[in-house]
Amino acid sequence: PVLLHGPSGAGKEVLAHAIQRRSLRRSAPFIIKNCASLSKELARSELFGHMRGSFTGATTVRQGLLKTAHEGILFLDEIAEIPLQIQVILLKAIEEKKFYPFGSDTPVHSDFQLICGTNRDLAEEVRQGRFRLDLLSRINMWHFRLPALRERLEDIEPNINYELDRHTRLKGFKADFLPE
Repeated sequence: PVLLHGPSGAGKEVLAHAIQRRSLRRSAPFIIKNCASLSKELARSELFGHMRGSFTGATTVRQGLLKTAHEGILFLDEIAEIPLQIQVILLKAIEEKKFYPFGSDTPVHSDFQLICGTNRDLAEEVRQGRFRLDLLSRINMWHFRLPALRERLEDIEPNINYELDRHTRLKGFKADFLPE
């Protein structure tokens, strides 16, 4: 597992993509989820899946993001937003490469690489009882701190040029600034 730490806009997702492109899993699925968008009620279902009829509104079987990432990479941005009870299940899934979809008695196997992103101090979150120490220990195998863009002004021009070039490729016409 890789932990990317930095403020919003520092480029955690860009770095996760760069890791994926250089990984042995580069041709496998690359699943991205911002955990801040997970509702507490549906976080388990979205991450681990569910069986039809396991709760009101579960009219179909859902595979879940961990299974979708099988043999690929799962990037969980804003990992600190995952509820504590889901952190326990995630820890077990990371360690054992298997988990139980909500409402199922049959384990599902998924071999995925995990990349996590956060803008919070996870050690402080552990001290405050909002993040599990054992999960932090497990996801913090490789830790990269990304400074805010205001701390690396030399990156602004290359980033702008990259985005202008990307726009040109996507739209088929050159985007640029007026010289003045």
